[in-house]
Amino acid sequence: MQQNVIFLLLDVIGVILVFKWIIQQFIDFKVSPDKVAFFSLKRFKSLLLILVLIGIPLLIINTTTIEEVFHLTDNQLNENKLYYSIAVSFAISLIWLLYIIKLDIFEKEKKRYIALILLLSIVITCFSEIPYGVIHQLGFTDSELPAYSFLYSVFGIGFIEETIKFIPFLIMLKFTKAINEPYDYIFYASASALGFAFVENAMYLNSYGLDIINARALYATVAHMTFSSVIGYGLFLIKFKKTKVNPILVFISFYLFAMLSHGFYDFWLINKAVSDYEGLTTLFFLATVHIWFLMKNNTINSSNFYNKYISIDNDAIKIYLIISLLMIFMTSYLYVAFAWNEQEANSFFLKSIFAYGYIMLYLIATLSRFNLIHGILKPIRVSINILFPSLK
Repeated sequence: MQQNVIFLLLDVIGVILVFKWIIQQFIDFKVSPDKVAFFSLKRFKSLLLILVLIGIPLLIINTTTIEEVFHLTDNQLNENKLYYSIAVSFAISLIWLLYIIKLDIFEKEKKRYIALILLLSIVITCFSEIPYGVIHQLGFTDSELPAYSFLYSVFGIGFIEETIKFIPFLIMLKFTKAINEPYDYIFYASASALGFAFVENAMYLNSYGLDIINARALYATVAHMTFSSVIGYGLFLIKFKKTKVNPILVFISFYLFAMLSHGFYDFWLINKAVSDYEGLTTLFFLATVHIWFLMKNNTINSSNFYNKYISIDNDAIKIYLIISLLMIFMTSYLYVAFAWNEQEANSFFLKSIFAYGYIMLYLIATLSRFNLIHGILKPIRVSINILFPSLK
């Protein structure tokens, strides 16, 4: 119930932001000397893309017989579920990988290094059951008791998964020359997280069905990148900012913060005693996305390869996020349509808009507004204003 209240609150904020954008267009139209030129593709291409990417699948499913012709039987779903899960999981990781690659504007990473860290992360993640098995045999497991469950979320789940994601990053740091500029600390930490997320998403999608695509693509995968980036950001500060604080203490502090963030995120989702407050995970997620954005912006600003003639095309990043995230979103709609029927798909679509509409808007608006100023490190802080990203 509390989660629904959070979604409703965020959707209201989203509607207000869209309404403000519409009002601004009316104002701009009134003062525009050329009324015809006002309706340019450049001004409204984002809106048109959204309408096309959402509208076409809805029209196809609701006005044609394609759902009946290509309906997936239970046998087809069961036989191919793993393959579907792997394919979708791969697409999710690829979408976010291409996003972080687009931000690598000064000293682009070699493809072999990117492939290497992804491979390392996937392989190491496949053995993640070993450390879980060890701590479970030692009696450290989840509990219905909130306090004990929180400790398990932080020092069980958080510690194990952040360590698994950190190992490939550490290998790249120590045994290659790939990590040689500030943004690389965020890039390779995020890439390692994407390898981990690929394996985890495939397992979850195979177990629970492809109708949870949106949760895995918009929440879990981004959260994994954010938590891993916290550790990378701490190492960036040690390497490039030469803080007066003992480097070991800095590393431990950021590592613990990543574990704590991961555990806090999971705790409200897995413990039944606090399930009424799982909406806190959504609010916390929005804060971590904001922090992830600031870490990326700061490390790009601090690049030792900085070139004032090179910049990030925020508009192109926004268009990319609109296309990729909406394609993932509508894939879940199409899956429900072909697995069940158009009525179920339409009901699923409305529920998904309610649950993920604002989240998509937030990711698109927040992760495409970079401001490059050489040497500037904006403070990592969170305020209520982050809930109102600009839609320019």
